Amino acid sequence: MRGPALGILEIRTVARGVVAADAALKRSPAVLVHSRAVSAGKHLVMLEGGVAEVEEAMAAGVLAAGDRLLDRVDLAAADDQVWPMLGAPITPEDWRDDDAAEAVAIVETDTVCAAIAAADAAVKIAFVIVRDVRLAVDLAGKSYFTLTGTLDSIESAAGAARDAAAQHLVELEVIAQPSPDLRGSLFR
Repeated sequence: MRGPALGILEIRTVARGVVAADAALKRSPAVLVHSRAVSAGKHLVMLEGGVAEVEEAMAAGVLAAGDRLLDRVDLAAADDQVWPMLGAPITPEDWRDDDAAEAVAIVETDTVCAAIAAADAAVKIAFVIVRDVRLAVDLAGKSYFTLTGTLDSIESAAGAARDAAAQHLVELEVIAQPSPDLRGSLFR
């Protein structure tokens, strides 16, 4: 079992990112999921554990990041579909024969934190499935994920994702009844 809490810091520089990870881990017994450099010269620090432990670690990490902090996300109870996203990239199993996948949403953000927050909000508001996931690597620091579900579920989930990503949303598109050539695998 993961978490339940998840905290992610997205720092503008690699060096300050490592300093923030060190400060977070010295302050609290939260578990380090990742401390890694990604595209655009950013650094991600991902922490999990109990709510209090992650809150303490995040506070120390934010303080150490200072003016280099780009974005952050704090989830007291990250959804089960969010945890696998941390190991992105994820190429989904073929969903061509999934009758419930009548629509797809593509959510693109300029930070990893916004993508994680948007996905968590989307899957908590409607029955949708996270499919493709890319977090900052080979995308100039941007991130994206896709969701499938019924059209009404996708529209609800898209609204929640839009609100959660806020100013970090780059683009959000919904496709009703994707073309048979795209269905099951949007990216080839």
